[in-house]
Amino acid sequence: MDKQIKIGILIPKSQQYPSLDRDFIRGLKLNNINVKLFVESIGIGADDKLIIDKIQKLNFQEDVSIIIGFLGHHNMSEVYKYASNNDILLLVADLGATAPYQSAYKGIYINSLGLTESCYHLGRYFSDKKYKIATSTSFYDSGYGILHALEYAFKEQNHFTGHYITPFNPRENEASYMDEIINAQQPDAVFAFYSGLYAEENADFMKQNKITQKYPFYVTPFFINDKILDAYKNNPHELYVVSTWMQDDTDATDFSSNYKEVYSESPSLFSILGYENGLILKHMLLNAANLKTSSLIEAIHKLNIDGPRGTIRFDEDTNRTLFDHYIYQLNLDSFNTISFKKIGTLINDGDFVKAFASLSKPEHLGGWDNAYLCH
Repeated sequence: MDKQIKIGILIPKSQQYPSLDRDFIRGLKLNNINVKLFVESIGIGADDKLIIDKIQKLNFQEDVSIIIGFLGHHNMSEVYKYASNNDILLLVADLGATAPYQSAYKGIYINSLGLTESCYHLGRYFSDKKYKIATSTSFYDSGYGILHALEYAFKEQNHFTGHYITPFNPRENEASYMDEIINAQQPDAVFAFYSGLYAEENADFMKQNKITQKYPFYVTPFFINDKILDAYKNNPHELYVVSTWMQDDTDATDFSSNYKEVYSESPSLFSILGYENGLILKHMLLNAANLKTSSLIEAIHKLNIDGPRGTIRFDEDTNRTLFDHYIYQLNLDSFNTISFKKIGTLINDGDFVKAFASLSKPEHLGGWDNAYLCH
């Protein structure tokens, strides 16, 4: 394939994480693939009609061979149906903040951060340890499927002591409310999930009530910010993150060092999704006989390559990547430098995705429409 190949990119915007689009594209470009990129914005990732319009433009006007999309979850089945019916190969990245109800579509391949899947496996871990869990989150973050995934893991026996949700407009003494509600439950641990502005707000409350000094906290990666890290630095106590990958992992990969060398900063969770999708694209183009969708699909099904999160391959039943999940512990060395050390592996058998792929999406499922972190 000597001529420069055209690749379409669909990317959302985020006020919470304004570098989301830049980090994703940087990660993708780190693979040094000789392709021409055509980038289209899809707003906050909630409008399936807009996304289909952009796919039409890329396909018919720009004549791209493959489309890579960083997508959300709202009405994605309509997007997938359209791309599949029009013989378009769509390589999707997502954060996995909602339960993966979508069944597989021909030509649609999903590489996810797997947030809900991480929480499901963490729920099984809690069940095995017979932990009683309090949850703590924001009004915004609770509108996604993270709690639902934990609840699904607890379906045989309820392990919740109760839930605390910060109101959209926090009360004057919100830090005291949080402290009082969680203390009344006397849990074995707290599962907390906050992101962006709400993670910053939460860090202020935790600084006031010092709740993290009373219980081990298990969190999602977007909980982590400089304010939280400063609080833990000044008063080390138990903090665990569940994820398929973590920034400042003590088992740093070549990806992290290469990214730092090229861009003079650490990669984010958006960078790694961009990098992996670029890696998938690179190997697909190397192994496909031609640019016909059928040939590209054949190449993607043979994929079995090493990536920063482990072996990259697509499950034949779901067209999704499968990665193990890890429990990382906050680690402070003698110089007070922060890193995250893997202390547990949550083996991913793929059952979570397969279970939801076989279910019909509830007609009146609550929550927000916008892609997680985009508003």
